[in-house]
Amino acid sequence: MRGAVLCNGPSRVSYVPDCHDFVIGCNIPLTKVDATVVLDENVIKLWSKNPDLITVPTYFSVKAWMYTDEIKKRDMFRPYLVKTINPKYPYHSSGHNAAEVAIKNGCTSLDIYGCDSWFSTIGTSYTRNHIIQGGIANGDMKAINGWRKRWQEIIDSNPNVKINFIQ
Repeated sequence: MRGAVLCNGPSRVSYVPDCHDFVIGCNIPLTKVDATVVLDENVIKLWSKNPDLITVPTYFSVKAWMYTDEIKKRDMFRPYLVKTINPKYPYHSSGHNAAEVAIKNGCTSLDIYGCDSWFSTIGTSYTRNHIIQGGIANGDMKAINGWRKRWQEIIDSNPNVKINFIQ
């Protein structure tokens, strides 16, 4: 099964719809997706104020899911809950988690869009256009190397999955 992960970097615009069997987004999807991954409470806060922002099945981090209760909006989010996930490491982003979900859902070929840090020192995330938060600055090599290390671990742990980073 061919899958796509739509991360939040500038190269996500390279994504071509209708070429994949399973498409998963990160946070606020760029386009139509089968599911998305939300790790960040700030995304939950924005979504709670804009119920149509995300309308697909969602994998929530445990922290993000707990936040839905904290803001007393659990019932609004419950119809979207697929599963809660617990990011494993520092720098284990929504993109990494989305790739792992796609692999667990049977993808044997995975195209990763919007993961510009794989190719360069770009740390830009379109999610930051929607929420106010520090984020990772372009050129933050500690974060970029951390993300690259997590991607390499996913590649090494899944030798039967062809993972392509699309620029």
